[in-house]
Amino acid sequence: NKAFAKLEQEYERPPSADELAVFLDLPAEKVADTMKVSGRHISMDAPFVEGESNSLLDVLPNNDSAPADRLLLNESLSKEIERALSTLTERERDVVKLFFGIAINHGLTLEEIGAKFDLTRERVRQIKEKAIRRLRHTSRSKLLKAYLG
Repeated sequence: NKAFAKLEQEYERPPSADELAVFLDLPAEKVADTMKVSGRHISMDAPFVEGESNSLLDVLPNNDSAPADRLLLNESLSKEIERALSTLTERERDVVKLFFGIAINHGLTLEEIGAKFDLTRERVRQIKEKAIRRLRHTSRSKLLKAYLG
């Protein structure tokens, strides 16, 4: 690889097996066989074709950061959820948020929500069901349905 890189730098092109054989003082057949089985390092930012600007960096996904459109979609969806929830009463909104874990790490059970508001499990269930029925109304859920399909 060092010899290959040195000659590639010198010739400004990949060297042939014969050129490498002369440089390394080895038989050309042995160098050719070695070149067939050895891996070739590729520059991530080198163009695919001479004179073009497209490189591997342009086509490989970056798994370290979320795509900008995904971030915008999530932000827009969050705003739409808040808009839909704002059409509910305060108690309905609180119950739905707690039950589904909106803006908290995980959802709570009906019993846990009941303890928070000093309500029975059944009453919390009724409030949740009523809120969901209200959210299903077309005028409240039209934009949310666009996100959910």
